[in-house]
Amino acid sequence: MVNYSVEALVFENGERYPILMGNDGMPHFHVTLWVTTKLRKVGKAEQTISNKLNHVKWFLGWQIEEKRDLYKEFQQGLFLGDDDIENIKSYLATDIKRLKDVTNRTNKSRNKVISIADTPKLVDVIPAVGRNHHYNRMTSVIEYLTFIAKLAVKHTPNPKLNSEIKRMETEFKSARPKGKGNSVLDETNNKTLPESLVKEFIAVAHYDDIQNPFTQENVRFRNHLMFHLMSRHGIRRGEMLALALTDMMLHGSNKSFWVRRTHDDKYDPRSKQPVAKTRERKLRISDQTAELMDRYITKYRSVTPNANKHPYLFVTHRKGPTQGQPVSISTFDNTIVPAMKKVDEKFEAIHPHYFRHYWNEGFSEKIDVNNTLAASGAEGYTHIDSGKEAKMRKHQMGHSSEMSGNTYNKRHVSKKANEISLMEQEELNRKAAEVRKESEMQGSSNE
Repeated sequence: MVNYSVEALVFENGERYPILMGNDGMPHFHVTLWVTTKLRKVGKAEQTISNKLNHVKWFLGWQIEEKRDLYKEFQQGLFLGDDDIENIKSYLATDIKRLKDVTNRTNKSRNKVISIADTPKLVDVIPAVGRNHHYNRMTSVIEYLTFIAKLAVKHTPNPKLNSEIKRMETEFKSARPKGKGNSVLDETNNKTLPESLVKEFIAVAHYDDIQNPFTQENVRFRNHLMFHLMSRHGIRRGEMLALALTDMMLHGSNKSFWVRRTHDDKYDPRSKQPVAKTRERKLRISDQTAELMDRYITKYRSVTPNANKHPYLFVTHRKGPTQGQPVSISTFDNTIVPAMKKVDEKFEAIHPHYFRHYWNEGFSEKIDVNNTLAASGAEGYTHIDSGKEAKMRKHQMGHSSEMSGNTYNKRHVSKKANEISLMEQEELNRKAAEVRKESEMQGSSNE
């Protein structure tokens, strides 16, 4: 049985070409044809193609499990019906990472003696991905299935076959989870972490903190700067890893750096290139941030072998074949973040994207404080209305539309509404207690 993984070929001009590569050294034929003729042809970004390949790879697992070959079935004029669509839908909803975690915990517990009286009954529930993720998986799969279905009957043109393919496509799309869209927050995006937890994580990431899990001084400082930039400026981890020395102004009165779209940079040795998903933008930075960046460059990066062969800010310091090369997304996701999470089990809930939410929550709080001061007549403060706030957030986040910031704003509105609701209830409880106390005092005086 051939197992597949998503890999990226790097051409001489720097272009990244994502493929679904088998452990036999051969790319999946139909998937590669789909990528070439459909996705690359319309200019889909490398990350978008990679995401779709991961979705289709997951679907190929269903084919293996069910011992099916849909391409051959399509050639015979056999297309998916309601039962197959529901079966595939259920399979695509599975969260494989969480499922593995549950399986591992279950296996470990089998060797333990447990009192039935003291333990609640366990119910087997297969972990599922969020609604938006599930929707995207199904969208990629039906795009691929429609492509190979048309390919399968290409040499036997038949209006009935074309009608069946259209029917299959329509029914599959209708089966996708309802409510997909930016206005809907799934469980992950709607999860609000306590501000104190994020602050504690950042504190442990400080290069001088005793709990910092890394031992090398240069690595501790580099990681501290990484989390500092994400939390202070709300940039994505891909944007942070793509920061270049040539796009920074660390001295003078206009300290800043540019978030650039560096897609298909031939000087970037990383096969999976970290890139900005959003618009390019210039972000002002504080004296403290500029000093941290300058110290990292001059004290640590400048003395690391091979670091001068590329312009990217963050480099690998550990001795070995990759020393001096830009830090990869894989290193950040699979080494740096997991090591930090192991410091305290509370940190397990933290995902790199939460730093973007953390910045947005702080930004909303600053707007609230500014408007409170403006309303009180404080000198130097003017009211910032919702329209201006949206424009400011759009620039900082690099969004193409002001509507893109609604997700973060809704989170803040929800948080404030809960706070105000709680405050009102506490106030009512306090007043009720005062009334009861007065009644008791009056009752005592009448006796």
